[in-house]
Amino acid sequence: MNIPTDKDFAYEMTPMKIVSWPVGTWPLQEYNFVSGLRSLAALAFLSLMMWIVHTEIYLDYGNAEKNLDALVIIACGVLAISKVACFRFRPTGLIANFVSAVRDYQELNGEEKRAIVKRHAHMGRMASANMLFFSYCSATLFSMLPMFVANDDATDYSNETRKDQLNYPMPSECTLELLQVPGNLYALIYIGEYFLLLVTATGNLVDRWLGSDSMFFGIVFHLCGQVEMLKLDFSRFLEEGEDSALRFNALVNRHRHLLTLADHLNDVIAFILILQMFSSCLLICTTGFQFILSLKVHNVVMVIKTMIVMSTMLIQTFAYSYVGEYSKNQFEGIGYMAYCSDWYNAPCNLSRNIIFILMKSEYPVQLKAGNYFPINLETYMSILKTSMSYLSVLRVMVT
Repeated sequence: MNIPTDKDFAYEMTPMKIVSWPVGTWPLQEYNFVSGLRSLAALAFLSLMMWIVHTEIYLDYGNAEKNLDALVIIACGVLAISKVACFRFRPTGLIANFVSAVRDYQELNGEEKRAIVKRHAHMGRMASANMLFFSYCSATLFSMLPMFVANDDATDYSNETRKDQLNYPMPSECTLELLQVPGNLYALIYIGEYFLLLVTATGNLVDRWLGSDSMFFGIVFHLCGQVEMLKLDFSRFLEEGEDSALRFNALVNRHRHLLTLADHLNDVIAFILILQMFSSCLLICTTGFQFILSLKVHNVVMVIKTMIVMSTMLIQTFAYSYVGEYSKNQFEGIGYMAYCSDWYNAPCNLSRNIIFILMKSEYPVQLKAGNYFPINLETYMSILKTSMSYLSVLRVMVT
């Protein structure tokens, strides 16, 4: 397939390629040994990080602060591994959507439709940029805190406090001591762990808002742009000079094609959404509880860390919910726009077919976790209410 070279195509696809190509999940790449090696390298880095954190918990399970950091890194690591693995080893749905996007740009005509596509590309790009910026800033702040706070100034819940222990971005002090890593390698290890956190951020957000999430959100916004163009065509299908019956049939086939693409995206993201929602609830509850405890003991470092984690989880969950809500509303609007057309001037056999468009719009496409739970703004509010309810119970138990 010939890839379009126009500015609009590059404007939408270039950011998604930049964040997904390094981890081997770019759908328009050639799936060869080199691309597979990039994915395996990303998975290897993430697995190494998970191994270090699990070992640290096993060696030093009495430190509450370290255990919370480990829980956050493990949850993000599991999400990053699942996203990279799903997008790399089950890419059929993404490939179908990206190939369709290439054809859409090849067949794009008219300034009005071009403006619609460009507007949705801008939405995807801004969402990706904001998520990428926030995630990298979170990883950077998470890594910088140990540089400014001495270990003996922080509250330690373990039996003993080690005054001579070095601080790292990831809980790894005991593991490095077990491996007998020389202390003069502190700077190198510190930078290496910071790099692992950035890989986790990229793998976890490579879809919109960034690596996997940046790519996914970008293609969803493109699909929503195509739906908006279809709505425009349905509202004007009798105003064109060509045969109205042929044009209506072509629009119905286009509607069916977009529904198929949406189903492909649901198949790709269904399992990931289960992990995403579960980890978000878990981390919001645990970090919120730790935030309350940290305020009581005036642990500034822990307060900052918990705020970073909660903000990241809330923003990422809101991102998925907003995209699910937006895509649902776009597909629901097809029936309304078909009804707003001059269907009463069409032949009877054609006007009756509008009913089928209205019936199909009654069951809009939605992002679903495990193909069961719709992801929209209502779900986001339910997650917040549930998390706050559990957090209130935990707070009462402590006080």
